[in-house]
Amino acid sequence: MGAIFIGLAGILSIACAAGQGVEVDGGSVMAKGVRFHAEVARTPNEHAKGLMYRQYFKSDRCMFFVYEEDDYHTIWMKNCLIALDVVWVSADGTVVEVAECVPPCSPMRGDDCPTYGGSAPSRHFIEFQTGTIRRIGLKVGDKVGWELKYSDGGSLKGGLEIKDAKDKGTAATRTTAR
Repeated sequence: MGAIFIGLAGILSIACAAGQGVEVDGGSVMAKGVRFHAEVARTPNEHAKGLMYRQYFKSDRCMFFVYEEDDYHTIWMKNCLIALDVVWVSADGTVVEVAECVPPCSPMRGDDCPTYGGSAPSRHFIEFQTGTIRRIGLKVGDKVGWELKYSDGGSLKGGLEIKDAKDKGTAATRTTAR
């Protein structure tokens, strides 16, 4: 069981990279007919940083945590400043677990922050602005879809079809730049 250290991601690094013309990983997530602009965390460093230090997270945004294999992915909220909704999904996009309004961990606790999730194996998890799960009516058993593009030229598609995407399909596919 790999504990994933999440928080509120590097908006500064994304802003700096975008300002310098450097591409960053991103894409779209579709849940209950609602499209979200996705930031992507796919390396161990990005997983650990997550949404740390963010003071605000827009309602049309999410952070998609990419993993290569199913596992009992847990999260914690160390260095987080805002509460989040979190959805764990299988490789085919089925929601296997949800956690609403996961609170930030007080800095007074140090590394003694509680963990959330990890009660069911999942391939990925997605963090949303708190209140999103309730607002769109997302629940265990629902399906989500994603189309992610990586700065190295790779991509990841899975789950439900995203309607206005160029390359339609429902099966999870992955391509990697070589």
